[in-house]
Amino acid sequence: MLLQAFGLQRDPFADTADPAFYYETIANASNRRRLFECLATGRGLAVVLGPVGAGKTSLFNAVTARLLDDPRYLVGLILDPTFSDEADLLRAAIAALGFPALAMTDSQPRELREHLKRNLFEMTVEQQRQAVLLIDEAQLLDERLLESLRVLLNFQLDERKLLSIGFAGQAEIAAAILHRPNLSDRVATWLDIGPLTESEAAGLIDHRLRRAGFSGDRSPFNEHAVAEIWKRSGGLPRRLGALARESLEVAAERGAREVEIDDVRDAARRLPPTAPEPVRGYTLPVVEGLDEARAPRSSRRAWWHLWGTAR
Repeated sequence: MLLQAFGLQRDPFADTADPAFYYETIANASNRRRLFECLATGRGLAVVLGPVGAGKTSLFNAVTARLLDDPRYLVGLILDPTFSDEADLLRAAIAALGFPALAMTDSQPRELREHLKRNLFEMTVEQQRQAVLLIDEAQLLDERLLESLRVLLNFQLDERKLLSIGFAGQAEIAAAILHRPNLSDRVATWLDIGPLTESEAAGLIDHRLRRAGFSGDRSPFNEHAVAEIWKRSGGLPRRLGALARESLEVAAERGAREVEIDDVRDAARRLPPTAPEPVRGYTLPVVEGLDEARAPRSSRRAWWHLWGTAR
């Protein structure tokens, strides 16, 4: 009903990180450029922070797609970093990068590190490629394994690291990193993704509709509906998309071709309640010597202050 009612070829608000639907705000464009440059040039560790549904995975996917299109880069992706021990983590990294596994199934961490280092060195020096390992949901990493990843950042040539590592996660991973000065010193890029502004929310809705085949002269969402979606979603893209989709369903069911504010309110009642607000008053630990330019933006102006403004 939704597709037919609004002349769409596909669902515009599917809960996936499809690069075809990636909407780039000015802030997103800067984040994408900075993340790509950090990873592509072997500068070390890049950390992407943000609340649930803010678009961290979408940013990762956009950068991954660009890296995969260029034969100079080898990309490995770990989606579930809940490893039992260091050996489990190293085997996953080796597999993600497409390197051959060690013949011995009971290999110790030292042997696995050496195996990974040899493969990285061969690929970097002989094939002139840069290896990139991306870890999503990084807050799920056992904190004891952060030291293992720090050691991998020691593999380097004179001009760059043999392995670039990217983390995407919630605030817990930033706190864990900043509690470890040896690791925080290796962070080359911090990116903090906050909620969308109201105008960005309107742009995202229109962009997704157009990508899904909508060809009308103006968006089916009137300005009052967009404002209500933005407020109720807290500016977070995942929640915003779910609410926009359900609002289209409500409008279609009543035979309308425009989404009004009452459609959004009815849609909100159909969806699960929003997640609780992030804990107010939480601030990232201060690490002496970590200057303002390298500190994550959330430690200077936390994203939940913006969330509160958008509600």
